Amino acid sequence: MTSRANIPTALAALLAILAATPVSPAAGQATAQVKVGVIQGLSGPPAIVDFGESYLQGIRLALKDHEATSPKTRIELVVYDDEANPQRGVSLAQRLVQNDNASVVIGTVSSGNVLAFAPVLQRAGVPLVAGPSIATNITTQFINEKPSFIFRCSMVEKFQIDGMLDWGVKTFKRIGLLHSTTGYGNFAAKEIQEGLKARGAELVAVEGAAPGINDLTPQMIKMRDAGVELVLNFHESFELLYRSLPRINYRPTVAGNWGLSSLKVLEIVGKEAIEGTVMGQALDLADPKAKAFDERMRKEYGAAYRWPVLAALGYDAGRITFAAVERTGKADPKAIRDSLEAIDGVQAVSAVPAKPFSPTDHECLDKEHVFLGVWRNGEVVRLAR
Repeated sequence: MTSRANIPTALAALLAILAATPVSPAAGQATAQVKVGVIQGLSGPPAIVDFGESYLQGIRLALKDHEATSPKTRIELVVYDDEANPQRGVSLAQRLVQNDNASVVIGTVSSGNVLAFAPVLQRAGVPLVAGPSIATNITTQFINEKPSFIFRCSMVEKFQIDGMLDWGVKTFKRIGLLHSTTGYGNFAAKEIQEGLKARGAELVAVEGAAPGINDLTPQMIKMRDAGVELVLNFHESFELLYRSLPRINYRPTVAGNWGLSSLKVLEIVGKEAIEGTVMGQALDLADPKAKAFDERMRKEYGAAYRWPVLAALGYDAGRITFAAVERTGKADPKAIRDSLEAIDGVQAVSAVPAKPFSPTDHECLDKEHVFLGVWRNGEVVRLAR
């Protein structure tokens, strides 16, 4: 029998043994934590919020699925709203690196914001998976860096414009362009005009409009009077164009930015008005995998879910990023960058291929993965060509 006097001594010995014994984590218990920064446009112009919230919905669902696999690495999302402001975007990127110790960053909507803060992350050696920004040169301007830390999982402007122009010049004789006077709108206008010239065609009408405008009737009258059959719509307020058309008895075919595939635009414009509208796409809802994802998102987010292709690319960006973190197993930005570049076997819901990146290509979508979609009977389907 142990005397009461010996109990403290025995207890102390037991505690010493326990302290010296390595404790194995329980099965499925994460052993490391990595912070993943997310910068998105979550306030400001409605179109920006539509992009940002939809992409973030996909990222959050990807994290939910990642956690269901009992990963060895715990991921903490650190989410910030850049308010579509480039200066704030730069400040948030610096904060994620210096204060939050994020090992990888995903974001954002505005191409101007990404182009402003991508150099910050490149210099810091922290990988960026850009999206849903679409400016053509986001990754290409860094690809020759040794190494480049800038990746993207989103549409690429040149790819959707090339597809649209190839189809447009074969189908229509008179093409017009409506664009915003923002940096994005002017950039798109330049690519469109250069692309048409390379195809031996030209615009018969070009109209620019300020981002805050609320009526495009004067611009649409000029399109009508110029006999424009196809209006390329690259104004960020995607729905504005449609409001003018019934008043001036004008019904051209409309094609443009992938923003035209948003369920929010359908809700505002109406099923009849948007019928036949064409846009760049990277999600084919005729694919059973994409259809299942769409149904799952509707159950997960209800009325807040409004943009299948954006949510799908956010989901794929999240799955790719989280898989790279899991493969690395620690908060090591350089190792995560290397894992992103080498990752293979991706089972994407969008058109993202199994091996999205390589040392010479940091775009998860290439030209062959982008196609044209069209509104038919309240749903975006692949355009038959």
